[in-house]
Amino acid sequence: MPHHHEYRWHLFQDFRNIKLSGPLTALFSCQLIQQVANGLIGLFIPVFLYQKLGFSLIAVSLYCLASYTSWFLLVPVGAKWMSKIGIKKSLIISVVFSAFYFLSLQFFDLTDNRWWLLSSIFFVDLTRMFFWVQYHTDFAKFSNKSVRGRQISLFSSVASLVAVLIPFISGLMLENYGFGILFISALIIYLASALPLFMIPEVKEEYSFGYLESFKQLFSAKNKRMLWSYSADGAQGFIGMVLWPLFIWLVLDENYAAVGLVSSIIILVSIIVRLIVGEYSDKLSKKKILKLGTALYAIGWIFKIFVFTGFQIFIASTYHNFAEIVMRTPYDALMYDKAADSGKMVDEYNTMREIALNFGRILIILLIIAGFYFTGDLTLSFILAAVTSLLINLI
Repeated sequence: MPHHHEYRWHLFQDFRNIKLSGPLTALFSCQLIQQVANGLIGLFIPVFLYQKLGFSLIAVSLYCLASYTSWFLLVPVGAKWMSKIGIKKSLIISVVFSAFYFLSLQFFDLTDNRWWLLSSIFFVDLTRMFFWVQYHTDFAKFSNKSVRGRQISLFSSVASLVAVLIPFISGLMLENYGFGILFISALIIYLASALPLFMIPEVKEEYSFGYLESFKQLFSAKNKRMLWSYSADGAQGFIGMVLWPLFIWLVLDENYAAVGLVSSIIILVSIIVRLIVGEYSDKLSKKKILKLGTALYAIGWIFKIFVFTGFQIFIASTYHNFAEIVMRTPYDALMYDKAADSGKMVDEYNTMREIALNFGRILIILLIIAGFYFTGDLTLSFILAAVTSLLINLI
């Protein structure tokens, strides 16, 4: 027993010694606020689309296909704009576009006019175009390689702690007031995420690839491992973000509050695990932990095929969250290591990664639409996720 207490003290001592620079703290703060907004609505957007699009999984998948295809095509454009206006301004502009995204969803909810649905795709992709490459480029520059695993897991754990009650709260809000209040709440919180960005120093990056060259470089033979690793990550991530929440909602008899409560409990259980994995990802081989993590994670997808009750959702999700943390912490640390090691090519690396993520999402959605059209079975997508998640090791 004393050994156990000694270990815990040692773990928290290690995390206390992590030095977060001012710019990294500001970047974390921005993401933290955005994750609160996403926590309010992200779990339920697939359900919202499913209901509004005639309870059709294929229609939801087509909406996502249109969104990810346009993002796939826009990634290098965002990188070019970053060169012109700088990373800081790009990040702030992305927050403004996010407000129009939430407004578009709100107006679609009120009017059922499909033009607002197209508008939501347009604005969410502008938000992504001005945010993700820029965010990852700044993170690679501002984080510290020797403690990067712990920096990532500390941030993720704080984000989880802040977000622990949010799914339950949003589920209750939905039960009582509907989607409108959630969209407006998320919009206000998201706008607040711009405030920390003003404290980040302006970093100028010169994006050296042309538009078509960005795609040629990614699809070249020398980058094939990178292409398939990040494509696999994008593919399984789509299933986790869109199809799994929808599946939970259907299993829990379309009860928003129950979905929110189960999700909140799962987040709570995950926090300590993430801190422990973050420590070990800096001390042990990231590649070895990643191999273990992807194997455990693939098994988690197989478990989800056999879920039929709320309790089974909790068990399967808790295990899968544990496996995701074992996989994700070293994977993200490796990604930032590779980006930072690219030196002046850090923005080019992040741009290729973003294109690859969307390429994987597009491929998996096409497979899911075909599979669902012929079989009508949602759980087939979990088998696809299990297989593709093993390819993540190719990084």
